[in-house]
Amino acid sequence: MKKFLLYLAVAYLAVSVQAVFFRGVKPDFVLVLVCFYSLKHGGLKGAGYGALTGLLIDTVNGFVLGPHILGKSLAAFLVRAVRENIFQWNIVINTLAVTVLSVVNIFIVYICLETFAKISFVNRPWSVSAREVVYTIAASLALYAFFRPERENGSMIQG
Repeated sequence: MKKFLLYLAVAYLAVSVQAVFFRGVKPDFVLVLVCFYSLKHGGLKGAGYGALTGLLIDTVNGFVLGPHILGKSLAAFLVRAVRENIFQWNIVINTLAVTVLSVVNIFIVYICLETFAKISFVNRPWSVSAREVVYTIAASLALYAFFRPERENGSMIQG
């Protein structure tokens, strides 16, 4: 429980850092944290953590509750599902997973906001989303050394 609360505090700090230090396009530090938490603690706990961090982001944004909850929960569940089917987890696979999950998260948020809040992203250039994915990849690479899974089920994971 202490680790969960620590991760939740780090997610709150990540949202604060994104809001204070980045304008316009921002890396999704929370998505990276959700992925690492899910890798270490399992898909169900990761999905719960993803839902809580998504709720945190949705309440801060002040739009509709749900887009980030759904996106972060799904990301946590999928990263764990991918991990269970891959023998060796390393920085390359981690980067590919974060890239795909970042794109999926962006699409889920766009679809939910366009459907429920009538916010259209039709005229938004693709370069904005592409830069967000690139920044999230950079954040993942920077944080990999701190959060990479070292031991899981008694076996060493190469990283």
